[in-house]
Amino acid sequence: MSMKTSVVAYVYAIVAAAAAALVGLYLFDPSINARLLGGASWLVGVAFVGAAVSYRIQGSTFGNVSFVPYVSAFVLYPSWSTVALVGTGSLLSELIKPKIALKRLFNTAQTVLAGVASIAIYLWFGGKAIQVAPAFKFLPHVSAVVVFLLVNTLAVAIAIGIAENKNILRLWYEGNVAGIAYDVLSIAAVYGFARAYVDWSVYGVVVLCALIFGMRVTYRSKHQLETTNKELLDLFVQTVEFRDPYTSGHSQRVKRFSRIIAEVIGLPAKEIERISKAALLHDVGKIHEIFAPILMKPGRLTPEERAIMELHPIKSAELVAKISELQDIVPAVRHHHENWDGSGYPDRLKGKEIPLGSRIIMFADTIDAMTTDRPYRKALGETEVRSELIKYRGIQFDPEICDVLLASPDFNRLFNPADTGKVHSLTQIMELVRKRVKTPAVA
Repeated sequence: MSMKTSVVAYVYAIVAAAAAALVGLYLFDPSINARLLGGASWLVGVAFVGAAVSYRIQGSTFGNVSFVPYVSAFVLYPSWSTVALVGTGSLLSELIKPKIALKRLFNTAQTVLAGVASIAIYLWFGGKAIQVAPAFKFLPHVSAVVVFLLVNTLAVAIAIGIAENKNILRLWYEGNVAGIAYDVLSIAAVYGFARAYVDWSVYGVVVLCALIFGMRVTYRSKHQLETTNKELLDLFVQTVEFRDPYTSGHSQRVKRFSRIIAEVIGLPAKEIERISKAALLHDVGKIHEIFAPILMKPGRLTPEERAIMELHPIKSAELVAKISELQDIVPAVRHHHENWDGSGYPDRLKGKEIPLGSRIIMFADTIDAMTTDRPYRKALGETEVRSELIKYRGIQFDPEICDVLLASPDFNRLFNPADTGKVHSLTQIMELVRKRVKTPAVA
């Protein structure tokens, strides 16, 4: 089954599961308490405000902080009618932003499915509508939040796993482990939002809206700062590469190769990001004036010139070390030209004395050199690169990494310029699907 049909089929399966779950919750208790539903509707309104002030992350991907009011509405009045109301609010929230129809459908359906699961576990453990029984009950409240987050995040991980043929549990873990602290805090936030309405009625809603806006400003500022820092690093690297007409784009390619190799050997997401950053900056020391005339030289280097060029890892590490947030990648930058047998430079480290990041960058750096046209030879193909890696296994390259890389079906990803090594976001996947298949409109 192709990526487009498998993803579309999965989205419709989520829609069907959400509809069936909502019907099941209705059959369990079809009654509606209009007074209690009124309170839940206020929290759905707060969530809508959260979606309305969401901020653009990249392309058509937006960040928002609206899930807490939704779960608060579920515990405020755990009923099928609340889920239906939340589903309606979620769909309206989707419609106010430029998203493709399939993504809107998926987001709304997974919110409904997670909402039914959250309410089911809440009631199972004896939870009552907070408007009726406002006391905090640990097991039902904690379970309601955990189950909502679990269903929601797993739904996304499964979609990405299907689209990219990757391990779903690994994707789920790596995508959520960094946010565990926020998830724990959300348990208290969910109860706090519900109690704010119970205790202060509409005035509580006003406070919640102000809180939502404050969270939005904080998250957006943090994201903008991270984006600016990344763009400055990219600009700095491009400035360095302007000096060398034969390696334009080299650092970005080495970053891409390093990311793919790190993923192939099974490193966690945080380590992959760290190594990718080191790979991007591995040659920044070449901006030093002593390298300028050598970088512009078209032919082979003399022994004296080569000795000067072998100083560039030291200069790169010294520059990177000046940035406090990059201290952890300094060793990987300094030692990216160390050979497995100890014949490299600048410190002649050997074997596993060489930082793992440096060993990976060595592969990536060499592969880029082999697959790029040079004045003295044409770029090598996949078969020739494979032969070279085998030839220098245990001499230049870590033999364990070499064996895993060459045995992996993902080895050919290194020769696909469109493969960034990154896991696509759900939005990116849906946009790829949109280009291949016409999706129905969502009213």
